[in-house]
Amino acid sequence: MPLELASLIGLAATLLAFGYTVPQFRKLRRTTSAAGVSVAALACSSISNVAWTTYGVIERDVWVALPAAVSIPATLGALVLAWHRGGSRERLWLPAAWAVLVGSAGLSALWVGHGPATVVLGCSVALLVTPAALTAWRSHDVAAIAVSGWVMLIVDALFAGAYGVLADVDANVIYAAVATAGSLAILVRVGLPAHVHARLVRLPALPAGAPAVSADELSLVA
Repeated sequence: MPLELASLIGLAATLLAFGYTVPQFRKLRRTTSAAGVSVAALACSSISNVAWTTYGVIERDVWVALPAAVSIPATLGALVLAWHRGGSRERLWLPAAWAVLVGSAGLSALWVGHGPATVVLGCSVALLVTPAALTAWRSHDVAAIAVSGWVMLIVDALFAGAYGVLADVDANVIYAAVATAGSLAILVRVGLPAHVHARLVRLPALPAGAPAVSADELSLVA
């Protein structure tokens, strides 16, 4: 493995991992609403970051542990803000179930090796992107979603996948594929004009007195 190249990619992935968590936190700080933001997704992401950090420490791979570790503060901050500002609280059972699954996969390594933990961690980003995508596609208003954060997640995934190939870390390769697919689904929803979304997805009527959401509002970026 070319160590210098792997280290450069690992450093880039670390900077991007920190970078993609900040826009959502900053956007929630600037607004009084968490419209279109999934509390469950942020909680699952926080759990995943702790699990990835632990996995990297156990494997003694700084470029696996560090990207996850630097993501923890902004993700937790966004979670707290989303909770207090009316973010979607659907599927709140998911973070608890995810914590149990991650813990079980980690413990299973003592008896069956790292295979289950590798698959679980590789797919862990699905617990961020899936609830986030479902919430976005089922919401009338997605103005609180930080577009730049999801764009940066795609770039981070590409670097993480490249490091996984160079350093033979299968979990990184799986993570890259899942993160890219989920992020694209969210970006498509945010960029979709309101009238097109209304034709594609049947949603409950807006509450009486609720402001209409324009196409421009749906296209807001961080």
